[in-house]
Formats: sequence, structure tokens, C-alpha cells
Amino acid sequence: MVLAGLAASCATPPAYEQPYAVFEPGTPSAARREIPVLIHEVDGQIPVDARRQYGIPVQPGKHTVVVHFSSDSVEGAPQKHVRTLELDAAPCTRYRIVAHHAALVHVEWEPVVYQEPIGECTAKFANRS
Repeated sequence: MVLAGLAASCATPPAYEQPYAVFEPGTPSAARREIPVLIHEVDGQIPVDARRQYGIPVQPGKHTVVVHFSSDSVEGAPQKHVRTLELDAAPCTRYRIVAHHAALVHVEWEPVVYQEPIGECTAKFANRS
């Protein structure tokens, strides 16, 4: 009984029975100088599959997302590798997060967030008000 309560309290992903949003690492682009980030935390909780970097479903609304940037050539203080984002997630929207870097060796980077609609979510919930 206690185990079931604990599991329920840790379960942040929404049921797919209502509109949802997804946070996930973006794809690398040499032309845009972008590398995927590690999504370390969402609203103070570390996703179970953070190391595998699957999309993290969330309920629409405001979320705090902590991302880490890492590369074999990155050196410097650990705080330079972390950014905290405040995102207001819209229903049926995917947020792909990447690190835009000016130079990999000097750890100069900023997170960039790309948005795109989630087709299956939009189709499923199109008629709901």
C-alpha cells in the first residue's frame, strides 16, 4: 500500500487521455552549432529515463527544466555546464532543446528551444474545448 502511494506521488507524466506536451533533446547540427542537451530535471524531479533521453511528457503549463551540456572537448567549472529554463508548455506541443555553442573549448553556450506540434495529440484532442 505504501509502495503504491509512493509510486503515485512520483508519477509526473500525464495520462495520455488529455492533451500533453513533451520535452526532449534536439538533434545535432554542425551548421547551426547545436548539440543535444541532457534534460536533467523537470520541476525538481529527475526523469527515470534521463540517461536514455527519451521525450518527457508533461501536463501543459509552466515548468522548470534543468539542462546540462557536455562534450568531450568541454572543460571548465561545472556550473558552466548547467542552465535552468522556465518553459510554458502548450498542449500538444513538442519542445526540442539543444545547446547552441559559440566555441566548444570555452564552454560558451546557450539553450535553444524548438517547438513543433505533436500530430497524434492534436488529432486526438482536436474536438475538445
